[in-house]
Amino acid sequence: MNKYIKYGILILVGSILTFLFWKFPAPDDRILNIQNYLITVGGIMSAFIIAYLSGKLFNLKTDRNNRQLQIDKLGERLTAFRQLMYFIMNSHDFWNRYSDIAKFKKEYPNFDYYRLRGDGEDELRQKFWLDEKNISQNTISLYTAMEAIYDTKDKTLIPWAYDRTTHCRYTIDDLSNYHEPSNQLWYYLDGRYAKHGKGLFNDEGLSILFQENYKALISIADIKHKGKDFHRLIIADLGTEFYEYVIPKMAELINQNTGIPKGLLKTFYSLLSIMLFGVILPLILQSMLVSKCLNSTLTLIFVNLTTISLLYFLFEFYDLLKDELETNRKGSS
Repeated sequence: MNKYIKYGILILVGSILTFLFWKFPAPDDRILNIQNYLITVGGIMSAFIIAYLSGKLFNLKTDRNNRQLQIDKLGERLTAFRQLMYFIMNSHDFWNRYSDIAKFKKEYPNFDYYRLRGDGEDELRQKFWLDEKNISQNTISLYTAMEAIYDTKDKTLIPWAYDRTTHCRYTIDDLSNYHEPSNQLWYYLDGRYAKHGKGLFNDEGLSILFQENYKALISIADIKHKGKDFHRLIIADLGTEFYEYVIPKMAELINQNTGIPKGLLKTFYSLLSIMLFGVILPLILQSMLVSKCLNSTLTLIFVNLTTISLLYFLFEFYDLLKDELETNRKGSS
């Protein structure tokens, strides 16, 4: 339901009740009965909403656990993909101008994928793109993209890429950092290979020392390439797979598993309001000695606010049911 219609109805109902209670107030001898009815209705509705919320929270936990299993499976693929980058980066047989990488690191210290493509004034970056003649710009562009995906500073004798037991939990920021570099694999190794990659990369050039590691990781990164020998086009296809599906899907699932759905929060606020104005405050009022005028006024205010809270809950309940039906319809189609 449109929120403006929803809030318009609530304001209208509240205004009408306020007018009616002011114009035709209940007699003092009926106020106690009204308070008792209010407490009864508020208690029943609160019990119903608590049961409803409990069921929704259980379903929410189940859905999140199922999504987490999908996230973990995609995360395993992403980890294998990242580790693959290490072996390609360090394979002399793949890079026809491998020496350019060492030159680049010496002449452009602390440069990475993001600084090379950054905005603003940067003399070294301008020098690299506009004046550099001795270093292959396309070689460095692909290499730094792989570095951004690998995203690990190895500080031990055995690099992280050799660790088959590692389990990484990725954040949205991590995925954002790997997303665009993944597309560069396709760009240089397939999509724009004829113009920007030909002669720079060896199609089947992976060091014999890394062959076993490659075969172990490629089957995890993408099962359809299991058992295939190294080839430039396989790496390009991996880049496309992670750019178009794996990373966006992980981001979608992680976002769905983050925070509390707005619908549940609004339902909880309805419960809080009904309990406050329909149960707690009327009970407190009955426990106090106040004037008849104040007793009547506060009771009618509580009736008004409880009625509005119940209507608000019904609107949110309707929206939740509609979303549930839409989700089921999409799942069955």
